[in-house]
Formats: sequence, C-alpha cells, structure tokens
Amino acid sequence: MEACVAELAPSPETGIETKPTNEASVQRWLVYGLAAVVGVGVLWRVVRYLGGFPIWGDEAMLLISILERDYAGLTQQLRFGQVAPLFFLWLERSALLLLGPSEWSMHLFPFLAGLLTLAFFWRMCRASFSPRIAGMAVAILAISYYPVRHSAEVKPYAFDLLFSVIFACLTLEHLRNPATTRWLIALSAVTPIAMFSSYPSAFVGGAVSIVLLMCLRSASWTQRGWYALFNVLLCGSFLIHYVLIGQGASDPEELRRAREFMLTYWKDAFPPENPLLWPVWLVKVLTGNMLAYPMGANNGGSAATFLLVALGAFACWRTGQRALLALCGLPFALNLLAAMLGKYPFGGSARIMLHLAPFIAILMAHGIAQALDWIRSPRWRTRWELGIYLAFFGFGAVGIARDVVKPYKTEHDREMRRLVLDMHRQIAPGEPVFLCHVRDEDLLPEFLWYARTKFGTVDWLSTSAIPFSTKSCWLVLCSHQEASAGHVAAHADSRSWRITATDTRAVPGENAKMPTMFCRWVRLERE
Repeated sequence: MEACVAELAPSPETGIETKPTNEASVQRWLVYGLAAVVGVGVLWRVVRYLGGFPIWGDEAMLLISILERDYAGLTQQLRFGQVAPLFFLWLERSALLLLGPSEWSMHLFPFLAGLLTLAFFWRMCRASFSPRIAGMAVAILAISYYPVRHSAEVKPYAFDLLFSVIFACLTLEHLRNPATTRWLIALSAVTPIAMFSSYPSAFVGGAVSIVLLMCLRSASWTQRGWYALFNVLLCGSFLIHYVLIGQGASDPEELRRAREFMLTYWKDAFPPENPLLWPVWLVKVLTGNMLAYPMGANNGGSAATFLLVALGAFACWRTGQRALLALCGLPFALNLLAAMLGKYPFGGSARIMLHLAPFIAILMAHGIAQALDWIRSPRWRTRWELGIYLAFFGFGAVGIARDVVKPYKTEHDREMRRLVLDMHRQIAPGEPVFLCHVRDEDLLPEFLWYARTKFGTVDWLSTSAIPFSTKSCWLVLCSHQEASAGHVAAHADSRSWRITATDTRAVPGENAKMPTMFCRWVRLERE
C-alpha cells in the first residue's frame, strides 16, 4: 500500500518540490489514511452483506424466474419483462440450489464480485498510476455508495463493474508491456465470460479494442493475431448472447410492451427527440446521479464530481496520457451511441452505469491530484490530501452506521418480509396456502418470492379447487383496500368451512406514489 502514497520528488505538473521535511512521518500518515479508507470500504460491504437486506421488488422480479426455471429455462425470456446475462442467472440458480433461498445465499456472488473488484482495481491502480492518483482512485471506488450497495443485491450490476475493472486492468498491463503477448491472451480468454456475464461490458470491450488498435503499428504478427481473435470473440460472444439468449419462446407483444416500458421508465436517460435539446440533456445527465461518486444526486447534485472528472481528463491530455484518456472516455461514448439508438440508457441512475465507475474514479483521482498540485506549499498539500482521506473515511463510517441501524432499503421491504415471516409462523407444517388472486402479476413480486420460498405449499385458488381431503388450509388476499375475514373466506365454499384464525397487516408503499397494501390471511377448517 505504501507504493500508492509515496511522494514523487518534483511534481511533473508544476515542478514544485514536494518532498516533505519529515518524509517518513508523512508517508506513515498517508499509508494510515489510505488503509483506513480502504478498510472501511471493505467493512461496509461486509456489514451490508451480513445485514441480510430484504429482497426488494427489482430483485424479486428476477428471482421468480430463477426459482421457477432450470438452467436451460433461464435461456428463455424471463418473467416480468426482466433481462439479465446468462452466467449471472446461472450463478444465482446455483446459489439457490446449493445454499437455499436466504438473502445471504442470493447476495453471495454479487458480494464476492464486489470484493474482487476492489482487489483488481487496487492492483491496476498501484501498477499504472502515480502514488497519489492511485491512492485517490482506490479510495473513491472503495467508499462510493453504489458499488457498495450493488455488491449485496440480486442484480448483475456488481458484475458490470467487475468486468470493467478486469478489462481495464488487462489493457493497461499490455500498454505498459507492449512487447509481451500474455495480456492479449488473457483478454481473449476473459472476453466470452464477460459478454455472458454483463451486457454493458460490450461498451468497455469496444473501448479496449479501439485503444489497442492504436498500438498495433509496432506489434508483432503474433500479437496482431491475438488482437484479431480478441475482436472475433468480443463480437461473436456479444451477438450470440444478445440474439439467442432470452429470445426463445418470446411473445412479440410482450417484448413490445417491455421495450415501451423501458423507454418510458428510462425516458430521461435517452436523448430527446429534438437534437437542439441534446446539449442541455447531456449536461443534466453528466451532473446527475450517473456521476454520484462518492456521493451525488440528480439535478446537478454531482456537479463537483463532473468538474473533477473534466479536470482529470484535461490533465491526462496535457501530460500526454492519450491512451488512458481514450480508455476512460470511449466507454462513455459507446454507451451514449447506444442510447441514441434506443438500445441502452445513458445516465438516469448510477446502477445501470456502474460499468463506468472505474473510469470515473480514475479521472476524478487525476483531477484531485491536479488540484492538489496547484497548492504550492508541500505541507498544506499533504494536509489537504490527508483531509480528503479523512472525509472519505467519514463518509464510509456514516454509511456503515446507517446500514447497521437501518438494514433494509425501505420500510416497505422490511414490513413485507415481516409480514410473510409472521404468516409462516402461524402456518402448521404441511398446511396448504391458497392465494385468492388470478395471476402472479396481481401480487407484488417481493411478496410472491417470500411466500413461495417460506410456505410449504402455495397454489392459486382461482385455478385449483381445494381437495376434499384437506382438513385445514389458509387463504391469503392482498389488495389496496382492507378485506374482512368473511370476504376472504367467501373465495372458498364457506358452507363447508369455518374460520378458526385470521389476521391482517398493512404494508406501506415502496414510495410516496405507491399505495398501502393490505394483506388478510384466514385459516379455515372443515366443519
């Protein structure tokens, strides 16, 4: 870690002497500062994972398909209009079969991906950048909220980030050692895995291809052959995954509705129809939640990050680091091109742009280093650097405290899990549960996930009659209006049943726009 904080003799940007009077003491404090920030970032990930955050709606919509399908079935169109890369689905299916449906098992592989991301990013930065830039970049990624959050969610975003870092790491290794072939071989080996594990890895892979193309003039024919193979695997794997996976047995009308929903839900993440509005839209996107590192918000809430990223890009250009600037900037450009074609959002939320996080951190670190070099006093420059580490540490510590006190995304998620667990405690082993609904879509996905994984037997009363041999059962009805026990019991033949137990629960909406959900469950016994 000392390699990331050791000071250079003169600063290349300013030529100002940076060696402090007591260099060993300053080195030690910078090591402590960086170690503390990285440590709190790792601890935050562990705390969030062990906290067992409840499964929320987006996770549940994906998990329903993982629960219902086998490995081959996951190559078909997913339910609820969901899309996810195949290898991610297979990993989650394996976790479900081997470890059960707990939050810990379902969040395990994203958690491991988050830890691997930090390890690879640390190695890449330490080997590729100056000590100050490397330390700042690692610190930013370690304690930024979205990389932490999505390392404990059943969504593929943690793998988007992981493979972006792996692509960048292998590319920078080759740029530092252009005479060797092993890094091109490694890129060729990892590319098919990346394409089947992360959709936006295609943007990063495309950027890598363009950057490497700049270096081919002095490459050997063997290296050119491996570069060609890398591109064949990149394009071939992407096309196979995009065209074949998730398209089988697709209902064209459902695909059309899913596409319309995507364009409506993410409308602010696609360029407006009027090209004259594009500059304003682009500024809004680049200063919004997309650049929330280590924190930020929409409506200009990430303007400070954008300014540091822009300053870092300028510093890279001025110091001749054109290949690095291209590697960091081209994924943005390719993603923007996809948004113009209506294929993938650009901005709107940091989670769908997590593949850009390493490049944001790298450019932001260059911007911070450039700003620090403007401080002429070595003592004050060091104090500011330590102060930045202290601020990062404080942000991570606050995040840990918040997740310990509030181990759930929203009160809705917490109450939904409590609701199903309370019902589960009242249901005797082997007692069937019937849902008084016509189809899955009538129920919230998170309720359906917990019900199907906690209850022994769950069926739909609308499609299945209660067997005459059943002596007791439970009926469940969820709606936006509170139902009476008699109303729920009326869904069965109430003349042959009597109510022996009933309870109800109100679950607040996920946000202010969502209504409260009332859930009534009734136990019936045959008379």
